[in-house]
Amino acid sequence: MPGFYANITLKGPAAPDVAAYLKEVGAVAYVSSAFRGALVVFHEDLSRQEALAADLSARFACPALLVMGFGETVLLYHLYQSGQKADAYVSSPHGDLDLDGDAPPGNAGILCAAFDAARFERRVEAILRREGKPGHPYAYAANRHGELTQALGIPTFAAAAGFEAIELGETPMGNGFELTELMKIG
Repeated sequence: MPGFYANITLKGPAAPDVAAYLKEVGAVAYVSSAFRGALVVFHEDLSRQEALAADLSARFACPALLVMGFGETVLLYHLYQSGQKADAYVSSPHGDLDLDGDAPPGNAGILCAAFDAARFERRVEAILRREGKPGHPYAYAANRHGELTQALGIPTFAAAAGFEAIELGETPMGNGFELTELMKIG
């Protein structure tokens, strides 16, 4: 699907420890260096992305935010805490996105608490609820994702970046990110 990307942001663990764990479980991924105590895993196996996010959260007893952009317009996230799904969100389901039931609305309080950003809860709530109409900035999943990363204080280079794009030489942007800061696993 054009415009698809996925990645996992972890708050707390060190990049070498995450890289060692990913190698141990046979995952193919890129791991970023940490920014404000958070790092990003750009994983190859999209069929296991939810399981990988849950495993990383359980292994490192940390929040793991799996974010996916679909068809450039739909943003979806799953937040895991200690290996369990704690929150989920879909911005505006349509097109090729097939959901089981209603779109999860996301919970700004839970999301902000996971990333020590409680003071920005109202801002995150507004980001989650703003309509993504054509011609408006939130018509694109990457814009909404970028705003969330800023509000949560996590790496902005996660927005719109995935394994496939990195493999093709597209460098994630933001927070003074350098491609040399990525470790490839597998």
